[in-house]
Amino acid sequence: MTWGSKREKHNRYELIACAFGGHVLVGTDVRIIDEEDGAVVRQDRDLRWHRCLRCDSWFPRQPPKEPTREHLPHRDEIEVPLRGKGLRDRYVLRLIAAERAIHVLVLSGLAVAVFLFIGHRQTLKHDYVAIINGLFGASGGPDAKKGLLGDFRHLFVISPSHLYDIGFLLVGYATLEAFEMVGLWFAKRWAEYLTFLATLVFVPVEVYELTTSFGWLKVVILILNLAIVLYLLLGKRLFGLRGGHAADVARRRADGGWEAIDRRPVPRSDV
Repeated sequence: MTWGSKREKHNRYELIACAFGGHVLVGTDVRIIDEEDGAVVRQDRDLRWHRCLRCDSWFPRQPPKEPTREHLPHRDEIEVPLRGKGLRDRYVLRLIAAERAIHVLVLSGLAVAVFLFIGHRQTLKHDYVAIINGLFGASGGPDAKKGLLGDFRHLFVISPSHLYDIGFLLVGYATLEAFEMVGLWFAKRWAEYLTFLATLVFVPVEVYELTTSFGWLKVVILILNLAIVLYLLLGKRLFGLRGGHAADVARRRADGGWEAIDRRPVPRSDV
């Protein structure tokens, strides 16, 4: 009996998942393999061939010496891992979640810096004046208002109450991004809507920023956010587009589960 392991590009995401999480095999602990189990495990003389429920590859295994079950469980008792476009979406959503995690770290760091600045405002102002006087003299001069030193000078102009507002705004934004991050990581539908709306709100601001001062980093951020918006809107079928959530669920059901496994060809045996 000869067996093949046909690996097509349709299951590249499945192969990645199996490479990191291992293959998903069933029937490795059963005593008897029945003919109706042939879609996932088959007996070949002294060997058994087990099909990975995720990537469709077949692997030889010795029958168990001490089986714990008599027969393969019923299909309703076997959990089929995520596969197909559903698995692809999981990867994309988790990439967006990772990007949101970076936002959370940056915003949280800025919020901490703002509150620390408020608490040590007078000491920092004294040190700042001493540095300016040492570099540019008592009069300061125009160079003292340029670059990083000039930006730092503006912080002393802002009133403490406004700095508190900025700090709490950063905390609120970081919290919002954290909700998006967690929800997207676990593929929650509400997180897709929240991320779409939160990202879309800032697109006009980013476009305006580009019109006032061009920068390649700004271009990259704008393109990234537009890609996220379009993916969530069209790929995840938000607001009823392309059939909405029902069509998305039907697509994932067709690409995953036993329906997808039964559609894939089983290797032929030659005796």
